[in-house]
Amino acid sequence: MAISWREAQAQGAPRYFTGLPCKNGHVAERYAANKTCCECANATANSTKAKNRSKYTASSVAWGRAHPDKLAEYQRRRNKLRPDQRNLWTANYRSAKDSRQPNWLTNVDLLEMESVYAYCAALRKIGLDYHVDHIVPLRGRTVSGLHVPWNLQVIPGSLNMSKSNRFDAA
Repeated sequence: MAISWREAQAQGAPRYFTGLPCKNGHVAERYAANKTCCECANATANSTKAKNRSKYTASSVAWGRAHPDKLAEYQRRRNKLRPDQRNLWTANYRSAKDSRQPNWLTNVDLLEMESVYAYCAALRKIGLDYHVDHIVPLRGRTVSGLHVPWNLQVIPGSLNMSKSNRFDAA
């Protein structure tokens, strides 16, 4: 529904839609704060980020480390809004884990892996945020590990999330 900038200001709306094209031809919403076309603003922001990707990545990582609770809440909301994406990610992860588990593992190895997961579950049950981590990630960029007992460790969730799919050989 088309409304004017003044109407959007009166309603306290962050954006408004006039139905008229901007100077670049976009028929899109505009920001009420500065009357800028949302499409144009996104294009400008994306080109600025593309020119200095490492700066924006570092800034994003730093914010996530400084605000782990806000990041977790954002991820929970995103997962709730898009369960299809979360289900796909989970299915891909399970598939990778299954394909990275060698068939030569013994029953003792499988029992040891089960005990690592049970220990982590017990820690989580008493309110501690711990994760089972693959020391060498299953889907790392430079190296891929196996789903075997000697590649598993139980670590704090925040450390596991910051590690992501990286492997530090140090």
